[in-house]
Amino acid sequence: MEASERAYTEALSELYPTRADVAAEIAELEGRLTLPRSTELFASDIHGEYNAFSHVLRGGSGAVRALVEDVFGSTLNDDEKAALLALACYPAEHCAYALAPDPVTGPGVSLSAPQ
Repeated sequence: MEASERAYTEALSELYPTRADVAAEIAELEGRLTLPRSTELFASDIHGEYNAFSHVLRGGSGAVRALVEDVFGSTLNDDEKAALLALACYPAEHCAYALAPDPVTGPGVSLSAPQ
């Protein structure tokens, strides 16, 4: 082993002293290479636009809708996907809507998306 390789190996052994530390770092790096990247959102000039900005943040800039489509694309119809998105993006509002008594049918729970 050359001197430069030995110095490099010694530096790595200080950073990762056990086999478990090495395995954990390898798993972390492999995950970074293979897992999908998170959504990045850039927004400007949002003064006075709380509702619109909140909507974009809650929906993950479209990432939540894409995930629901990927996971439930063929098993849920459009109304069911809309209800799931409403629950995921607006949980408090959707639960309040779902638990509110219907003026026509009376009390009960509705899982459909708010209109």
